[in-house]
Amino acid sequence: MSYSAAGVGKPGSGKRRIRVLLTQSDNRFCADCGAPDPKWASANIGVFICLKCCGVHRSLGTHISKVLSVTLDEWSDEEVDSMIEIGGNASANSIYEAFIPDGCSKPGPDATHDQRMRFIRSKYELQEFLKPSLRITSVKAPSTKSSSSYLSSSLSKKFIDSFRTTSSSQQPQLEGMVEFIGLLKVTLKNGTNLAVRDMMTSDPYVKLTLGQQTAQSSVKKSNLNPVWNEELMLSVPHDYGSVKLIFC
Repeated sequence: MSYSAAGVGKPGSGKRRIRVLLTQSDNRFCADCGAPDPKWASANIGVFICLKCCGVHRSLGTHISKVLSVTLDEWSDEEVDSMIEIGGNASANSIYEAFIPDGCSKPGPDATHDQRMRFIRSKYELQEFLKPSLRITSVKAPSTKSSSSYLSSSLSKKFIDSFRTTSSSQQPQLEGMVEFIGLLKVTLKNGTNLAVRDMMTSDPYVKLTLGQQTAQSSVKKSNLNPVWNEELMLSVPHDYGSVKLIFC
């Protein structure tokens, strides 16, 4: 997806660019709990989040997560550019959730506040799921920068290199952990003459799975010939298996 630089700096142009980024399929669900239609974002982390997770992010402080409303707040060009450079929830999660310990699961949309707090703190503040090479041991800001911008720039500088394929000789020996080496992007176009599942019609959607990850398209109500034109993205682990595409 490309973004035009026209209008940058004009009032409201930042929010328009953010709304375009929000239309990506991975950004239609909260990066932390999977709740649909997130309307908030962490500008320095680069993720879109729901209202409930937004409350937890705010409690971490702006040196960890600077929360902005997609619709209500004004965005600076720097904040918009940072969100677009990171690329959205799938890209950010491939970094912040690069190592997921066995037995640790993401909270769902109906999770309690305590469940969200534990996961989000581990993910962003404690950096427990980051690659060791990406962890920031100190977020103390230089006198000329705010701590939030320092944290953002420190991580952003490492993001690009993190997507490079690690050679087999460099694979980490961390038992019970998963390292992701890149992103899988699948463009979902349309379906034709799908099976009837609900009396006379169907509400089709598509699930893409790879290992324990799942990406889901939007649901097309009462449509046997749906058109999606959506992009589904999953992180790719070192020892990846087959990719499954399921029409539901």
